[in-house]
Amino acid sequence: MDYVFMGLIFIFSIYLFFVKDFDKDELEVDHPESLSNLVRYLLFGTINSFFAGSLFEIDWLIWIALYSVMGIIICTRSKKAEKELSQKLTFAFIVLLFFSMYRVPTHPASIENYINSKAMFKCVNRVECVKITPVITDRNEIKTKVEILSVKEDTFDWYLLFARASFKLADDKGKVEEIKAVNICGFWIEY
Repeated sequence: MDYVFMGLIFIFSIYLFFVKDFDKDELEVDHPESLSNLVRYLLFGTINSFFAGSLFEIDWLIWIALYSVMGIIICTRSKKAEKELSQKLTFAFIVLLFFSMYRVPTHPASIENYINSKAMFKCVNRVECVKITPVITDRNEIKTKVEILSVKEDTFDWYLLFARASFKLADDKGKVEEIKAVNICGFWIEY
């Protein structure tokens, strides 16, 4: 169903920006003539990237939508030339701020997905994780070592512009391994 919805959005945006009798006079009032086609492509990219990224959960498409919006902001010109740059920068900052707030996860499942995306760990539930590491034997053979680690403590804190999480994993011998990460604009960064 998502493919059908995305196909309809794609066809409608092609019709809207490239096929339909586009009012060039209205567009050229806001944009110089040389930038009118660029603005069309940026609008097309913004709409399709945003919906495709949201529907199919592809993170990098959301960034294309953001950069397209920033390009549209830069291409616009205001009536008063002296305030133009400060208005554009203020508006671009507000768009970036809202975008970063939109991308920060509000649920601890996001950190679990991040840990599962790493090749070394697989967490099936919130109680225990499996650590998979390659080990080289005395005969220069590579073997896989599998350890079951219990989750001793997990925290997740959401702060409007970023999120912070940590996992403490312990093996049978009591050795504790901690994973700490901060999420900025939807990307987990370990520290």
